[in-house]
Amino acid sequence: MKISGGMMQKASLVIGLALLSGCATHYAPPTSGPTATVTFGASGIPMGAWVLVQNYASERCEPSPNGTRLATFTTTAVQGKGDPHAGVSRAMPAGQPAVVTFAYQAGAAGFTDTAACTLTQAFVPEAGGKYRVSFVQSGTMCHVSVVREDGGALKPVPGAKAVNPVCVNQING
Repeated sequence: MKISGGMMQKASLVIGLALLSGCATHYAPPTSGPTATVTFGASGIPMGAWVLVQNYASERCEPSPNGTRLATFTTTAVQGKGDPHAGVSRAMPAGQPAVVTFAYQAGAAGFTDTAACTLTQAFVPEAGGKYRVSFVQSGTMCHVSVVREDGGALKPVPGAKAVNPVCVNQING
């Protein structure tokens, strides 16, 4: 997806900074039922940029009962928050769709140019499986990949797909 800039992204930056400040509903792993381990990572994030990783109950962007914020990737910790870009692992419900959004923002409205992209991916993790969902920002493009990590080999996840329109929660995500 091509990164865009403009007034909408400037508004998103202000809202996003509020989200980074702790207003988010943070993800809590399921307390029962089968799970899979999903590791979220981000690379190519320039200084001052951030990526929020959000969780949804369905491709209709319904809120997840487990909470929204899966991870926050920044180049500078905000109020002590910021996950390692190499990855943060979460136990996710197995056998049901994992709908995940990566919301990228760079720049400071009113001070610098801004850039943003938002991508949502959906896949169904299998019980006991290990998955990696990775965001990459490079130049004017951003991309999300979903792979299975079982047995040391990385394999594309059958049925993983982009969700459009994308899901994004700018209130408490």
